[in-house]
Amino acid sequence: MKFLVWLISAVNVYFGLRCFLNAIHVLHTSKYSQTTTVIFAILFLGLGAAGFYVSIARHEPKLALLICFGPWLLAAVVMFLTMIFSNHQ
Repeated sequence: MKFLVWLISAVNVYFGLRCFLNAIHVLHTSKYSQTTTVIFAILFLGLGAAGFYVSIARHEPKLALLICFGPWLLAAVVMFLTMIFSNHQ
């Protein structure tokens, strides 16, 4: 279970880093608004690092796995709200 947590945390940090680079205009691959990209960067970087911390320092893999799946659920909610409230013309 420890390696699964590390894998998901690494994917979260990777996505967070890509969103961060899009937010500061180093990459130009984002399909979403600047605000949404920044929210994704904060979610994925923060909770990916938190997953690593809980797994390595506190030795609680079940809590770390729950933390690792957090950004995916929150990102789905943010994307849903973005689709509802954004102006697509």
